[in-house]
Amino acid sequence: MQKFIVELIGVFTQKDLPEDYEKFVEYKATIDNKDVEVTTPIAILKVKDTTSYHVLFLDEYESMDQIDEEISESLDGQIYNFTIRNILKGHIESEEGN
Repeated sequence: MQKFIVELIGVFTQKDLPEDYEKFVEYKATIDNKDVEVTTPIAILKVKDTTSYHVLFLDEYESMDQIDEEISESLDGQIYNFTIRNILKGHIESEEGN
């Protein structure tokens, strides 16, 4: 059985986060007991053909494998798009350098 396709809406920080996604970020931060810093990179993902969104605080991941595992377990989804994978990987790697 094929997994749900997960798309990237964008990677934002709190100051440039579109208002439409603020409630999702607040909810995820509450569940994760996370204090979101102004500079925290936040990825907003959408499950294709649904109204479901998923928030990733990219400073919490060390590899795409960790993101893949979370998406698979919590969304029964997968990121199939190579460009999206590279964007997320680039943000993870830039966080490691900070």
